[in-house]
Amino acid sequence: MSIKNNTTIVAISTPPGFGGISIVRLSGSKSLDIANKIFTSSREIKPHFATFGQIYDIDDGSHLDSSVVTYFKAPNSYTGEDIIEISCHGSPYITERIIDICIKSGAQLAEPGEFTKRAFLNSKMDLSQAEGIADIIYSQTKAAHKESINLLEGKTGQAIKDCRKILIDTIALLELELDFSEEEIDFTPMTKIISTLSALKEKINRLIKSYNYGKMVRQGFLVPIVGPPNSGKSSLLNALLQEERVIVSPYPGTTRDTIEESFQKGGFQFRLVDTAGLRKTDNSIEGLGIARTIDNINKADLILFVIDVTRPFSDFFPYLPKISNNILFVLNKVDISSEKQIKKMAKYFNKKDAILTSAKKHSGIHKIADIMVSAAKSKAPKSEDVIITRKRHRDALSRALRSVSESLASAKKGLSSEIIVVDLRIALEAMDEILGKTTNEDILNTIFSNFCIGK
Repeated sequence: MSIKNNTTIVAISTPPGFGGISIVRLSGSKSLDIANKIFTSSREIKPHFATFGQIYDIDDGSHLDSSVVTYFKAPNSYTGEDIIEISCHGSPYITERIIDICIKSGAQLAEPGEFTKRAFLNSKMDLSQAEGIADIIYSQTKAAHKESINLLEGKTGQAIKDCRKILIDTIALLELELDFSEEEIDFTPMTKIISTLSALKEKINRLIKSYNYGKMVRQGFLVPIVGPPNSGKSSLLNALLQEERVIVSPYPGTTRDTIEESFQKGGFQFRLVDTAGLRKTDNSIEGLGIARTIDNINKADLILFVIDVTRPFSDFFPYLPKISNNILFVLNKVDISSEKQIKKMAKYFNKKDAILTSAKKHSGIHKIADIMVSAAKSKAPKSEDVIITRKRHRDALSRALRSVSESLASAKKGLSSEIIVVDLRIALEAMDEILGKTTNEDILNTIFSNFCIGK
């Protein structure tokens, strides 16, 4: 696959604003010609060398900036085309002016992700690697960076290619039987086909299951803080964030909507959600807030259930059956509770994941954060399998799994090779979508539109 248009594009590839340097990037067949129009130096611009010189405004011939031009000659460049990178001083005026004179010299302003899109279209990378570039740019934690690197280095793509090869080899064996069914040839036993498809099904299934963890790594671990009104949920959020993010009130029912904030710990990102208190209410607005609380509970990766240890069991006990097992009980306000009440609570939660805290005094907060990190680590797959982090990949793999399962069922029933092959080809098409071999233009535009301009 290669790009068909012959346009040369230009964009700034460094963040906009003031800085030590900025980089303006050109890609396309006219890149070198444009550079020679606006840049002068005592040395010729040569491939893979950095050349120092001066940029001049083509409108009035005035000196614009001293700069360094680096030339990457096709096909040995990021996009597979001729690339010129102009390193100039980090002034918004200078970079905008350089882009303007490049456009006047024959370039077009690049669209978001167009450089990487050209790299994909020119077979410099598969589509999953291109997505890895976007992920690594926006990665905020060690865990997210690690999985982005796996995408970028092609480890995810290789796992898909391995499955794809099994599909192709199996299809070839079955079609060989169709082509030479009347010849006296020893074909692959159907038991071998069944064994191969069973192993492939398990491999695809492991990749799909890894998405639960991969989604958490990419988007952050969703941790709603729930419990009865006035149990200290907002205080706990403030304590974990180490800032007064939300107003704390002694009056119950003051939190009527969800408030989400993120923090990082142990290489992971946690999305903390302060929620409306769980209780029966006739107030329609508060009821909507409680409904959102329940929704967050259902989506949660970990739940912090805050309990005011100074209050009776009847305050929180009715809500416990609605909570999943993925929960840490935060026994709050131990600083103002009696020893007798604390022991009573501790005894009740003895066999559950629970921790004594005082959100107001910041007691036990570090331990809660450490438990959250341990919970995140426990969700990681035990093996060294590739982790799927993108929903697009998960959905394509799910379609492939259904088709492989259909083929396997047909094989076990002793149906003809022709029927088995039909579903295997559908599975192959799903694999090809991940790599970009059969992806349509709309999907490509959607993927690359999420990139920053200049990448």
